[in-house]
Amino acid sequence: MDLFLLIGFSPYFCFIVIIISGLLFRIKHPTDSSSNLPFVSVVIAARNEEANISNLLDDLVKQNIDKNNFEVIVSNDRSEDNTKEIIDKYADKNPFIKAVHIGKKYEMATKKYALQKAIDKSNGEIILATDADCRVPKTWATSMAELVIKENKVIIGYSKIESKKNLFNEIQKIDFLGIMAANGGLLTNGIVCSGSGQNLGYKKEDFYKIGGFEPVKDKESGDDMYIVQAISKIKGAAFNYDKNSFVSTLPKKTLSGYINQRVRWSSNSKFTLFTSPLFFCFLASAFLANLNILIAMILFLDISIILLLIKFFLEALVLYIGGKLFLTRISAMSYFIWNLTQPFYIPIVAIGGLIGKFKWKQ
Repeated sequence: MDLFLLIGFSPYFCFIVIIISGLLFRIKHPTDSSSNLPFVSVVIAARNEEANISNLLDDLVKQNIDKNNFEVIVSNDRSEDNTKEIIDKYADKNPFIKAVHIGKKYEMATKKYALQKAIDKSNGEIILATDADCRVPKTWATSMAELVIKENKVIIGYSKIESKKNLFNEIQKIDFLGIMAANGGLLTNGIVCSGSGQNLGYKKEDFYKIGGFEPVKDKESGDDMYIVQAISKIKGAAFNYDKNSFVSTLPKKTLSGYINQRVRWSSNSKFTLFTSPLFFCFLASAFLANLNILIAMILFLDISIILLLIKFFLEALVLYIGGKLFLTRISAMSYFIWNLTQPFYIPIVAIGGLIGKFKWKQ
C-alpha cells in the first residue's frame, strides 16, 4: 500500500518539476514601449458592482495609451444597484468609455453574453479583458496590447489577490499565486492550461474565428478557460511576465464564497480531457496526490509524513520562484497553513466541480 501511495503521488511530482523548470527557463519578452499600437478595446462584464466599478474605471481613464486608439466597453448585466448610473456618469465625461446595458436574461450564459455584446460593439483590433472588481496599473493596456501584437497569440496576464493582511486573505493570495505560477510554468513547456478573465488579451478576429462564445453558450462558467484553450489551438498562447501588466483583485469575503468560486472554476476541468489532455492530467495528478495524502493521514501516518514533506518543499519552491517573478510576497505561516489544508480542500473542490455544485450571479 505504501508503494501504491507513492506511485499515485509521482505524476504530480513530475508536473511540479515541469512547472519549476518552466518558470526558471521562461520565455522573456521585450518590454519596449511602442507608439504604433492598433485600436485597443477593453471589455468588462459588470453585475451589481457599484462598490468596485468606479475604481477600475478610474484606473482605465489613467491608462498611458493614445485615447484616440482606445476604448472601454462596460457591459452592465441587469444590475440592480447603482452600477448603471456609475457607468453612464463615466461615459458622459469620457468619450472613450461606452456602455452596453442588458435588460433581460438571454439563452447564452450571463457573463458570456455580456462579454459577447461588448466585443460585438467594440472597434478594436485587440481585445483586452478584465473584471469589474479588479485594479490595473496605468501601463496595463499598453503592456498587454504590445504582447498581443508581438506574439500574435492569446496573452495570459498575471492577476493577484490584493490581501488585507488577515490569514484568510493571505491563503487566497497563495492559492491564486500557485494557480498563476502553474499556468506560466506549464505554458513554457507547451502545456496550455488556462488564464484568468481578470487579465487576458487577444485579437478580435481570433475571437470570431473560434465562433465567439456560441460553442459554450450553455456553460455558466469558464469564459476565460475557453478563450485561452480555443485561441491557443489556432495561434498559440504566451504569458506576460512584465510587471507593468499585473492586475489585482479582491479576495472573497467568506469561506463559502471562496469555496464556491473554486468549485465553479473546477467545474470546467472535466471538459479539458478532450480539449487539453495534458492539462487534464495535471489537474487529475493534483487531485490524486492530495487524495493519497489524505488516505495516508488516516491509515498510514508514516508515509503521509513523507508525502507531505515532499509536497511541502516542492510547492514552496514553486511559490518562491513565482513570488519573485510576480512581485508577490507571502508569509511562511500562511503558506504552512495553506499547504496543510490542501489534502482536504482539493478533493472537496474537485468533486464539487465534477457534480457542478456552485452558484452564479443570476
